[in-house]
Amino acid sequence: MASLSAKENTMLAILGILSIGPHTGYDIKQHMEDSTQYFWKENYGQIYPGLAELLKNKDVAVQIQRQDGKPDKKIYSITEQGKQHLKDWLSQPMEHMVMLKKNELLLKVFFGSNTSSDIIIGHIQDHKKKLEEALRIFLGLEEWLLKQEPDDPNIKYWLITNDYGKKQFSSLIQWCDDSISLLNKSM
Repeated sequence: MASLSAKENTMLAILGILSIGPHTGYDIKQHMEDSTQYFWKENYGQIYPGLAELLKNKDVAVQIQRQDGKPDKKIYSITEQGKQHLKDWLSQPMEHMVMLKKNELLLKVFFGSNTSSDIIIGHIQDHKKKLEEALRIFLGLEEWLLKQEPDDPNIKYWLITNDYGKKQFSSLIQWCDDSISLLNKSM
């Protein structure tokens, strides 16, 4: 299957957020920062044009909410056509992307014999700290999700997604420890 364009991916991510409930463009961005930021992010420069295209295609509808002393608020909701578009996309095979194409840490480690092991260990330790911060977020999110309404049909999918992140970051933290240990033995 051919991979989707960035614009198409953005629109599908927006449809996914709107499948949870109506949102403003601002709310969509905030929802992504609270839930999908470790595997999918969009910025306002992508969200608002995506919403305009989805509106043009009738995949979303907009309701204008008047506000005193403030600009009108546009609240978007997914249409039946948009739900079908999302459902069709979810059922299609996907192109698997196992690893990022560029990773500066791995590039520095790969060429690490050109500097001291201490410098490479420092890079790995810095990376490990960032991974541990991310893992704490996943653990906190899991705790929050488990307190939510157990009958919400989204919970099991959110927990599965969160578990992927927990396992991925835990594994990378272990890689950092193993790599530091190996480098320390060779000193």
